[in-house]
Amino acid sequence: MTDITSTNMERTAKYLAKFNREKVLKHLIKDQVPVIFDVGANSGVSLEEFKGFWGNSIVHCFEPQEECWVGLDEKSKKYGKSTVFINKTAVGKTVEKDINFYSHEINTGLSGFNKINLDSVDSVYLNELKTAQNDSNLNKYSDKINHKRLVDIIRLDDYMGSSNIDKINLLKIDTQGFEPEVLEGLGKRLEDVDIVVTELMFYDYYNRSLSFSDIEHFLIPAGFQLYDISHIAKNPMNGRTDWIDVIYVNNKIIS
Repeated sequence: MTDITSTNMERTAKYLAKFNREKVLKHLIKDQVPVIFDVGANSGVSLEEFKGFWGNSIVHCFEPQEECWVGLDEKSKKYGKSTVFINKTAVGKTVEKDINFYSHEINTGLSGFNKINLDSVDSVYLNELKTAQNDSNLNKYSDKINHKRLVDIIRLDDYMGSSNIDKINLLKIDTQGFEPEVLEGLGKRLEDVDIVVTELMFYDYYNRSLSFSDIEHFLIPAGFQLYDISHIAKNPMNGRTDWIDVIYVNNKIIS
């Protein structure tokens, strides 16, 4: 009888010897000048990553947080003005102005349209504070999160139309639980996207968690299939999976 465990370990070892995130994406994207949408660009770390992968890529960044704009602008200066476009706005399913957005002093990468959940049972740090029964530190933490501000929202299908963009080679979404709205805001133009790379949060760190069905509701009808789970974040406190990074591919580029 074949040792399935051994076989899987061998297959994984072969995979790791050949692939990483960059190599998987380059395997899928053949265009020499790919068009990339970086939704939730933050201070530009992903911009630099994509430009490192494809020096000739055209990257459209979307980021509503003022704290990130200086870093994002500075990083964009390394590249030609015609290859990086900075949009200081949020992206969603409706065009709206002055919508509640929540920022957090602990990390700009945690900010979004969903509040951090102070009753979370999955947060390791909150559990430590509550176990220590340190009300002072818990109050200090509470004061650092969920700062409300107002931001504007645009739809990506409108943006594609006004910018005369026929196709998106890579759509990256990192919006802390707002991913379904971003996808919905593409409408029928989602079919003009080749690859979607997005975070999917299962845990209760925010007041909203997601499941595969929340994004596949849009992706599957548009012709996508799950291609890779490129990262899995495990919870050391309760053993659950907190979040994953997934890659979905349009069937038309692999058929």
